[in-house]
Amino acid sequence: MSNHLRAVFASQRPPEMPNLGSGSDWKFETRALADDFRHFTVDVTAQAMPTISIFDYIGDDGEGGGVGAKRIAGALRPLAGKDIIVEINSPGGNYFEGVAAYNLLRRHEGKVIVQVLGVAASAASVIAMAGDEIQIAANAEIMIHEARGLFMGTKSEMQDAWETLAHLDTAMCETYAARSGREVAEFEAMIAGKDVFFRGQQAIEAGLADTLIEREAQMPVYAAADENFPSDRASLDSFLAKQGMPRSERRELFREMIPEARRAEGQAERDAGISAEQTSRLLRAMS
Repeated sequence: MSNHLRAVFASQRPPEMPNLGSGSDWKFETRALADDFRHFTVDVTAQAMPTISIFDYIGDDGEGGGVGAKRIAGALRPLAGKDIIVEINSPGGNYFEGVAAYNLLRRHEGKVIVQVLGVAASAASVIAMAGDEIQIAANAEIMIHEARGLFMGTKSEMQDAWETLAHLDTAMCETYAARSGREVAEFEAMIAGKDVFFRGQQAIEAGLADTLIEREAQMPVYAAADENFPSDRASLDSFLAKQGMPRSERRELFREMIPEARRAEGQAERDAGISAEQTSRLLRAMS
């Protein structure tokens, strides 16, 4: 992608959301999902266009799960300058984690293609708006609503809480308005007191998505973004041995993974890292 095209994509993005404060209790997830909607991961695909999959609550779900901005930043770090796909199936969660993830994607130098596969609700809908292109499945949903919070205190503190919630609602609606080209007040009226779902084509008509996902789109090949995943030949050989793969099969697999030109380099090749393309071939061989 040329620098000119990158500048065009950057200029079309919604504005960066301001720092609105912090607070681990700011959650506004939908209540319309199953209780077992959790325990997924952020993944990066080993293919031409890397894919980050956000299939969990946004932030800490209180039970050791959830996808926070820190994990998304870690997944983005090795992908600097590359065009990426961000798959989303999330009920939302911590508002500020969603804002941070939005801004991480918004400032990414490559093109960001968001794909809504199931639901992008509340905080996850904010993340979705960071896409240069937003694709949605015909039967998937984008859900937006007012921010929620639990408060306890005096009437003065309750008034402060009301003003804070109203502030967050306006910030969210400004993001939706910037992406859709509609008025902020229109979104504020739309979400007043209710959850609003946009399915497939409805999301496109509302300006919250651009296109429907092709039914025959090729599934990506995933490599988990796990710090413990083997990243060099020695550790990979040990990993495969523990999985019960015979030495002869491991050697044959390495011969298939690593080109002849690199094998000719001798000892230096033994310590070389495993590229994303080679990891992809490994995963296909193991599946």
